[in-house]
Amino acid sequence: MCKRVAFAARSHVGNVRRNNEDNLYCEGVTLAPENREAPFEVSGFAAPPCIFAVCDGMGGEEDGEYASLAAVTALSEFAGEIKSAHSAEKMNAAVQEFVACANKALCDKMLERRVRMGTTLALAVIAGGAVHPYNMGDSRIYALLDGKLRQVSEEHTLAAQKAKMGLLAEEEARTSRDRHKLTLHFGIFEDELSVSAAAPPPFPAGTGCRLLLCSDGLTDMLDDARIEEIMAGEQSASDAVGKLVGEALENGGRDNVTCIVVDVPPQQAIEIEMTDVSAAPPEKKAFWGRISGFFFKTKICKRCQKK
Repeated sequence: MCKRVAFAARSHVGNVRRNNEDNLYCEGVTLAPENREAPFEVSGFAAPPCIFAVCDGMGGEEDGEYASLAAVTALSEFAGEIKSAHSAEKMNAAVQEFVACANKALCDKMLERRVRMGTTLALAVIAGGAVHPYNMGDSRIYALLDGKLRQVSEEHTLAAQKAKMGLLAEEEARTSRDRHKLTLHFGIFEDELSVSAAAPPPFPAGTGCRLLLCSDGLTDMLDDARIEEIMAGEQSASDAVGKLVGEALENGGRDNVTCIVVDVPPQQAIEIEMTDVSAAPPEKKAFWGRISGFFFKTKICKRCQKK
């Protein structure tokens, strides 16, 4: 039997920006449009399978807010299918269908409004005694295992790409101006790139772990060494997330900052197969949908239709 996880999340507009373009998903809880500029926090417990995500919107004020809200709203519609998957392959298919649907909806809205906007994604599914990570862009997923912090998510930035090609050292990539130029995110048209989320290998939570999902408003203000100290040193998820966001604000708070910390107790592996999966774009279907007062028509699955 899977034990319940403890989670805590905070989101803050920061010290510089007027709007909070971040959003999050904590087992159905998201940032509502009417109070996004107010400091937000939530905590609780959830029984696996459970889903957590952070999205960092781009496009400026209303457009960035819309993009991240569209992503978490679409995720809420696909959460049931993702949770009910009985294999890593089926879970990956459900996640990638969510990604394709949300991306298509956002692209349709961009054509309608004649603007460019987008959002990142850091997504963790805890199921079958394992953590299944997915991501796009520079929002990160970390795991604290045996007291050591490691970045689980892939980095989809021009700086990271240059580092992989040997054009930049890793330390140079961390401070390069190209570190915020994204190479993968929601809001890319099909004729530009086939969009699918990166699916790093799932890892077992048999001995327990502490997860962190965050926007770059945290990682631009705190280095990995300090994040590890806080993650390892604070007793509860609430204490850890409060300390992380608090120090990001103390260090300047130049961007919106959103963090989710999840404490996963030792889990027994059950049913779902622990296999790596490839990200294949799913088939798209049509429906009408509504996001926070914005109506759009897009080619995505009928089960996403609001009733």
